[in-house]
Amino acid sequence: MTGATAVPARVRNRRSRWMRRTAAVLALLAVAFSYVGSTWILLDYKPGGAVFDSQVRPAVTAVFVVALVIAVFKEHLGGGLAVFAASALLVFAGRQLVAPQAALVVALFLVPAVLWIAAEVEAVRGRTLLTLAAIGVAGLTGYGAGMWLYDYGYGPKHPQSSRAPLPDSEIDWVWSGGVTTDHAEVRARPSVDWTRARLAVATDEALTEPQWFDAANSAGAVVGFELTGLAPDTTYHYAVEVDGRLDRVRQGRLQTFPAGPASFTVAVGGCARVGSNGQVFEAIREADPLLYLILGDLHYGDNGRNDIERYRQVMDLTLSRPAQAALYRSAPVAYMWDDHDYGGNDVDASYVGRQAAMAAYREYAPDYGLAGDESAIYQAFSIGRVRFIVTDSRSARDVENTSDDGYDTMLGAEQKAWLLQELLAARDSAALTVWANPDPWIADAQPGADTWGGYADERAEIADFIADNGIDNLVMVSGDAHMVAIDDGTNTDYSAGGGVGFPLLHVAALDRQGSYKGGPYSMGAIPGAGHFGQIDVHDDGTTISVDLRAMSYTGEELMSLTWSPAARPGDGQGP
Repeated sequence: MTGATAVPARVRNRRSRWMRRTAAVLALLAVAFSYVGSTWILLDYKPGGAVFDSQVRPAVTAVFVVALVIAVFKEHLGGGLAVFAASALLVFAGRQLVAPQAALVVALFLVPAVLWIAAEVEAVRGRTLLTLAAIGVAGLTGYGAGMWLYDYGYGPKHPQSSRAPLPDSEIDWVWSGGVTTDHAEVRARPSVDWTRARLAVATDEALTEPQWFDAANSAGAVVGFELTGLAPDTTYHYAVEVDGRLDRVRQGRLQTFPAGPASFTVAVGGCARVGSNGQVFEAIREADPLLYLILGDLHYGDNGRNDIERYRQVMDLTLSRPAQAALYRSAPVAYMWDDHDYGGNDVDASYVGRQAAMAAYREYAPDYGLAGDESAIYQAFSIGRVRFIVTDSRSARDVENTSDDGYDTMLGAEQKAWLLQELLAARDSAALTVWANPDPWIADAQPGADTWGGYADERAEIADFIADNGIDNLVMVSGDAHMVAIDDGTNTDYSAGGGVGFPLLHVAALDRQGSYKGGPYSMGAIPGAGHFGQIDVHDDGTTISVDLRAMSYTGEELMSLTWSPAARPGDGQGP
């Protein structure tokens, strides 16, 4: 190289030192921003992307800190590790943060890495190609690792539905619930600003000569309708009219409950990733259930903030996904949350976003009557001679403030008293009682555990109440753990005297990776995604039985149990 074109060594060294120092300063700023951005809530994420703050950001920052330390001694090694981390971060930031902030976060971690590498190249010219090749490998490896980790943690866990999205119309989504023999609720999200909304309801799909219902609740983003004066055991079709324009694109249907003894199917499911469009929802719809009972983790929003807009965003996304939306338009729902759709992993009554969660649930979800604005969302309803009791094991749970009885509570005193009264009343007035309990009941006692084993004293109190009052018409369905399992009553009895076990069906996950939780279960457990449950009731007015069935998205029955409560004089129809 000639003197005219060569760069003196002292100049290269000066540039190299500048790059190192600048990289170190920017790296420290990136780490500081990572901490401050979470503490001061500076990062804005896409619906369901709150996990970025709680899991992804700390993990990537930890790797970056290691890279910073290494770069003090070996710039090319530290820079390579930083490139790896930034490339992995690109996958998560691009999918979980809004675009401008995703670009900012990736740049904060990537620029120091580039400067470290450039400093090494500037100082040691002979390693230029080797260094650049190594950095390229680090970047591709990091991106590939990020893709794998994202798919493993947040991607589909079973085949996705091929159903195409519906075209835009007057509303974004619609679903129904709160169904009885003569009543139902419909909730919808208008896609446009509106002045007046009403609902057309008729017994034929063409909606000829419909009955009209004006909006009963429109205080938030969602408009609600109360349908009254309906006939029992009747299929109704409905469509929302917005400012005179009837939306037939997202027309729905529901069936009112029978007024007397009847046979029917209730589908049960829980635990679906954010934005899931899995085939399992098609399978549930094809089962044509009278009701779809959602047992928690409708989505994994993991909100983490007391901001109702965050709940609205992830609910709007969830209810608009093609396969889910088709299910919700074809069958009414009864929806109970668990930790991830209430707030975050293993949260309880002390959760910072409890108020926003409560308000969002009441705005979006049809229900069977709630105790109050600040009360847990427990509720109950009857279908024929079957009483369904649905408990909230999150928003009243508090491991620090104990119950009136002096021990940790999952339900809270108010809800527990209500549950015991419901069980007692259903013993006398219903032929069969189904307790929809979102969290695993069968589990070894272990303080702090995220199962009923962590609340063993309260579980024993409930079990003793069941035993002392001869409640022998009970079955339970549960969610939370990502598996299907059935117990025939061998392992469900936690009473002091014993002898009062009841059957249990555990159903999850709709679309999350498999896991075991609790147990043992007499018929075993099958972990995995694409699973749901069916409660098939057979009632001829004299005898009643129930099939508890664990199902796959393919329509395959994975396991089942048929059970009948002991016949008792005076079995009634249910309240």
